[in-house]
Amino acid sequence: MRVFAVPILRNRWAYYCHSNIASASRLTQVVDWSSKKWDQLGAAEPDTWKRKLYDRGNYFMNQLDYQEWFLKNVPTKEDTKEDPLEKVHVFYAPMLDGTAVKADLEELLNQREPYHKKYMLYSAYWVPVACTFVIVPLIPNIPLAYNLFRLYSHYKAFKGVQHLRSLPLDYVASAELEQIFETTKLVTDKDVELPSEVKSMFKESKRPNLQILLQRDVPGVIELDTIAQLSRHFDSPGMEMELKRARYQMLAEIAKHRFKNDEDPVTP
Repeated sequence: MRVFAVPILRNRWAYYCHSNIASASRLTQVVDWSSKKWDQLGAAEPDTWKRKLYDRGNYFMNQLDYQEWFLKNVPTKEDTKEDPLEKVHVFYAPMLDGTAVKADLEELLNQREPYHKKYMLYSAYWVPVACTFVIVPLIPNIPLAYNLFRLYSHYKAFKGVQHLRSLPLDYVASAELEQIFETTKLVTDKDVELPSEVKSMFKESKRPNLQILLQRDVPGVIELDTIAQLSRHFDSPGMEMELKRARYQMLAEIAKHRFKNDEDPVTP
């Protein structure tokens, strides 16, 4: 298992856990089965309720915090009982400050352990309530499915935090990442220039859908081809999806802070 700190902007980065450790837990097997059933909805015709539900669900999942997705990918301590890990390497691009990466990851773990524990319990409390919804044979119980998904998500992230905090973390400036980012020029979140259409979308709607607009190359931000290259280089297909999600969320957050209140009336 290894963790990567990949720069998205000059002063913003995303973590990704690359692991080949298989989970033998029944819970994970059930989730894998559910994921296959979910993917089958994506094969339905575009105008059917199944496909609309699938598209809406994927949009929702892209809104879930990218840090949570990172922590969910960390194997649990129980998964390594037969071959316990002695330490975890955290590889970061040399353009980043190793001390800042260390401090940021430690702060993330300190914050997320109580956070995911709290919301894991909240989700568990709501499962019995969701079970009381009338179940129509052809329509799934969406509230129950949602609460089970969030329960599992918070559980996995919580266990991931616990496992990382129990291990020594060895921070290493990666020569491989340095080579891949050799010609990449990144800017800070204050200096990035977003597409002009982004501001227009905030004028038209208080909650604009920026996914299509921000899921294209933006000057000073990690390029989509670079993300694909990272995924291929480290032989980790999941890395591409996770980094694209983190990239989108960071840019959407910048856009929100810049433009959301531009049209708000001024209170005398």
